[in-house]
Parts: sequence; structure tokens; C-alpha cells
Amino acid sequence: MYKKTIYTLTQSLLITVTLSVGLTVSACSAEPSNITESVKHNDPKQTYELGLAYYEGDSVPEDDDKAFELFQAAADQGYAPAEYYLGLMYYDGLGVEKDYQKAFAWVQKAANQGYAEAQFGLGIMYHEGIAVEQDELKKLEWFQQAANQGNVDAQHHMGVIYHEGIGIDPDYKKAMEWYLLVADNGSSDAQNNIGALYYFGKGVKQNYDKALEWYTKAADKRLDVAQLNIGDLYENGQGVPQDYDKAFEWYKKAADQGNQEASNRIGRLVMDNKIDDEGIIIYSTEDTGLTLGDIEK
Repeated sequence: MYKKTIYTLTQSLLITVTLSVGLTVSACSAEPSNITESVKHNDPKQTYELGLAYYEGDSVPEDDDKAFELFQAAADQGYAPAEYYLGLMYYDGLGVEKDYQKAFAWVQKAANQGYAEAQFGLGIMYHEGIAVEQDELKKLEWFQQAANQGNVDAQHHMGVIYHEGIGIDPDYKKAMEWYLLVADNGSSDAQNNIGALYYFGKGVKQNYDKALEWYTKAADKRLDVAQLNIGDLYENGQGVPQDYDKAFEWYKKAADQGNQEASNRIGRLVMDNKIDDEGIIIYSTEDTGLTLGDIEK
């Protein structure tokens, strides 16, 4: 999926659960030769698609000014996708001066027409208090509407909301229902979080074998927190025989992607003489401020 801009909603870096979202855009191509005709015939869908081509630089040079002009023309005719993208441009200050109030207004117009991406984006703005007072109930309402239309990001975040009890009481069974829905579509975050529910026995009977199964699905997609979680299972012998070398292998995969906690775990394995540190790349340990190079001295 094409993503020109990503806005972080929030991240919960507990050992198991991550919550991160973006105001995202999807690719759609349009032939540059249609520009004059689409405007001439006043077709909002084609005008929007041409704006998207300029926005993404797809078949034409990227041009935010032209994209803004075309989105505006289509949005003025009430075309919801154009309203949403116009909101994105105000949000990021592309082709126009940044204006969160106008961004909110245009995203809200699209959301009120039932455009799922806009509904999800509006939920983000209510969560962060962007151009509007923070409102967890409205965030939940808009995420729910987008999720009910099959928006995968919204569905995953509904799971996180119920999992962590963000603005509502935790409901691990509902969290599992939402996670399973998107995990079947390949969401590594959801797969990892299902593993977390099995690991802690929340909403389901604690089952380390199931936790490993779901963590592995996410780790196979190179999700660093899932790799960290598998390393933790091997380090502590939960659902698998205790094996510090395998724990190191999984921690290293996560550390190589920049996961600081995995680096800390490697450092502790070395300091506790659990693994042979010969040939190990230097990893910083946030807890001690040391590196393996310091330890070896």
C-alpha cells in the first residue's frame, strides 16, 4: 500500500502490544491526458483520480499544487475521497499552508458520507486532540464505523482498544475477535497480539504453545517485537525447552532491526554468562549503559 505520509497515533511498547496508526493513502493511477477532459466534463471521480496521480507522482511529475487544485475541485462537488485527501493536504501542509482546523473539517465531511478511511482518520484526530478536544468515546465511535466497513487498520485498533482498555474497560474476548479478523488477512501486529493474549491467559486459557504459534506467524513477517517475544519464551523455557542460544538468535533478529529491549536482553545474557560472547556484535545495554565491549574488558 502506498503511504506518502504517516502519522503516529500512539505506541504502547509493552512486551506484547503495539498500537500505531497512520493517516494513510492508497495508490490509484490516472492517465495525464485525462486532465483537461475530466475538468471540462466536471467529473469529480476523474478529477480526483487525476489529483491523486499528481499527489503520488504516478505517470506524471509529483505536483502538490496541482493535486490540491484538483482535489479541491472534486471536493467542492461533494466527492468523499477528494474531501479526505484535501484534509490530508491541509494536515501536512502540501500545496497549501498547514491548517489542522481545515484538515479536520474536510476529513469530517468525508467521514460523514461513510468514507471508511476518513472515519478512521477522524478517530485518530479525536484520539490525539488534533483541532478538536480529545474524546475517547468519539474515537471509538469512528473507529467502529470504519471497522464495520472492513477497514483493516480500524479493525486492528479496535482490538488494541479492547485489549488495553483505552477509554473503555478491557474486554479481552472482544479484542481477540477483532485481532482474529485482521490476523487472517495477514496483519503481523494482530498475530503478535493474539500471541500476547495466549501468553498472559487473557480472555483465553494460558497456552504458551499457542503463544509461540502466533508469535512465529508475526516473526516470519519480520515483526521485531514478535521476535523479541519468541526469544523470551526460549530464555525462560515457556512452551519450549529452555535454550539460551536460541533465545540469543531471536533477540539478535529483533536487535538487528533496532529493538532496544532485545539488545538489553543480549547484554544480560552475556553478563549472566548464559551464552558465549565470542564473535557477538557489540550491543548496548540500556539498563547498565555498558556495551559488550565494555563487559569483555
